[in-house]
Amino acid sequence: MVTKEPGVYTGKCLLLNFTASWGDSHYLGLAGLEVVGKGGRALPLTLDQLSASPRDLNDLAEYVDDSRTLDKLIDGVNITMEDDHMWLIPFSLGENHQLLIQFCKTVDIAGLRIWNYNKSPEDTYRGAKVVHVSLDGTGLSPPEGFLLRKGPGHCHFDFAQEILFVDYLKGPPAAPARERREIKKTKQATMDYEAPLMPCGFIFQFQLLTSWGDPYYIGLNGLELYNEHGEKISLTENNIAAFPDSVNILDGVCGDIRTPEKLIDGVNSVNDGRHMWLAPILPGVVNRVYVIFDRPMTISMIKLWNYAKTPHRGVKEFGLLVDDLLVYNGILDMASHLLQGILPTCEPVVPYHTILFTEDEQICCQEKNTLLSNHIEDQDVRLMNDNQIVAYSKKRQVAADPALRPKTCMREKGMLRRTRQ
Repeated sequence: MVTKEPGVYTGKCLLLNFTASWGDSHYLGLAGLEVVGKGGRALPLTLDQLSASPRDLNDLAEYVDDSRTLDKLIDGVNITMEDDHMWLIPFSLGENHQLLIQFCKTVDIAGLRIWNYNKSPEDTYRGAKVVHVSLDGTGLSPPEGFLLRKGPGHCHFDFAQEILFVDYLKGPPAAPARERREIKKTKQATMDYEAPLMPCGFIFQFQLLTSWGDPYYIGLNGLELYNEHGEKISLTENNIAAFPDSVNILDGVCGDIRTPEKLIDGVNSVNDGRHMWLAPILPGVVNRVYVIFDRPMTISMIKLWNYAKTPHRGVKEFGLLVDDLLVYNGILDMASHLLQGILPTCEPVVPYHTILFTEDEQICCQEKNTLLSNHIEDQDVRLMNDNQIVAYSKKRQVAADPALRPKTCMREKGMLRRTRQ
């Protein structure tokens, strides 16, 4: 094995050894796999290059012609819940479960792209949890292996996890909160909820339960997440997703610019629809926004800006789940527009609201006037079913007739110009 540049290795024989599942004691599987080359491109793979031990379930006497075979790893159908496009093998804790990829000539390898087993929410526990990687006999993974993200159990977003070797040259991820330095506590910021300190996970899911009155649309201006040191986390389009994605999923709507990436474009405190996200409210569907990481991320604080263009389309009741565990639920205040003062020195009203997961004195003092309340107005019962929030209240948002949905579409001004004849 040769190293040409940090995080890029040259070799011919890539070995993956899966040593743990996400909980299933009998089976382990994946939905898809790519080997990432230099520049992020996927290296071409054929079945002749792949071998595995165990190879598939057909190694067992009780299985004949099971379709979840090795070729499904590279069939290109990765964002799926159909197990006919997945690979599944017998699993035994403490044993090796090896996948060997042999290249005809030496290639540059920068990482892996993995889609974990995703047949159903229950079957995601068959997904691989830990993989040890070596190239030409030299280990590339840390001693504990690479931690793989569990499949989501749905296809609301592309759930590929990208493992780039260069990221692991910087050292292991931050330790859990209980192992970090003791944080100086304060009583200056009082919250009427008891949030867990520093939740850590791969997927942060916002479940948007009700709007501030609009039965057809719901949206946000923006969001920001902060790490355990109180530093803003840089997010890209690969980190953000929504379901439904945007108003563009509606018949007759195309090119609306209020798409999920606008939530992280950094322009949050304005009344400009070009920097907002908006999605339809559909019958029987909970609107969701996902922030997805390839490595576990520890969060000290989240800032939310509600939808300002049409305030009654903003989020009202919502819940926050970290890797499917509920860590917060509450109400996001309706957007208050920026009011410019008479004097240039007058500051506008702060438009964001904060969920705190830390007792750090400096952060608490800084955010004490923006803290969210978690009270739920006029509510009788709040139930959970398979980690999905079901809210019932005295003043429930009435289901609207989809046929009466008002049309909405916002495009870039340049796209609307007509060519002179």
